[in-house]
Amino acid sequence: MQQHELAHADGSLLERPTNQLLNDFGAGRASPGSGSAAALLGLLSAKMITTVCDISLRKRERATNHKDFEFISKTVREELEPRLKFLFEADAKDFEKVIRLRVERDKCNDPQEKSKLSKDSLDLLQTATDYTFEIADISIRLMGFGIFAFENGWHAIRGDSGVAISAAMSSVMSSIFIANLNLKTLKRRNYASLNLKRCQALHNSLNELQTKAFSCVTTISSESLESIQLELQES
Repeated sequence: MQQHELAHADGSLLERPTNQLLNDFGAGRASPGSGSAAALLGLLSAKMITTVCDISLRKRERATNHKDFEFISKTVREELEPRLKFLFEADAKDFEKVIRLRVERDKCNDPQEKSKLSKDSLDLLQTATDYTFEIADISIRLMGFGIFAFENGWHAIRGDSGVAISAAMSSVMSSIFIANLNLKTLKRRNYASLNLKRCQALHNSLNELQTKAFSCVTTISSESLESIQLELQES
């Protein structure tokens, strides 16, 4: 199998053992690539959020938020997580096809066929960019859920909430990087100009949620400092 061929020709990437999947990302191939990595970050966030929800639902002290956690858990499990899994696999497969088409285009000597291959590769890149935007949209929602979980979930597992927030934030940032790069390649298409505002909207949403996320960091840092200072005073 040549380097540009599918790394997951024998089945779903997400069904692979963790080390093998990580090696796939680091194997120097186009697939799985940055789009799938962004989806994977979103999936990690989703899993951490459901963990916080499950534990918080078992705590009487968090009873006032049980309905919220039930809603978040159901939404993540039944809607967001399955969609991210689809996007992970779809991006890996379709971007690999983009690379194949580019290789065929560069080798082609027939002008008409070369033009067709170029168009086909850009069409598929456009589809992959749609995947990236959707990954970002989902991860924006996950950031919001993670912040709610941090502020209202069981206090002893705010580390889990923090990871959920951070992973979702990284997924959004990664998606913005990828989308902008793809739009640059698609610059001669109306699709590019139409979606520049979408990138900016994501950036604005990210900035707003980052402020809330950093507030969570400040909260836990202050608690840690106060606890250590109190311990020193008592010792």
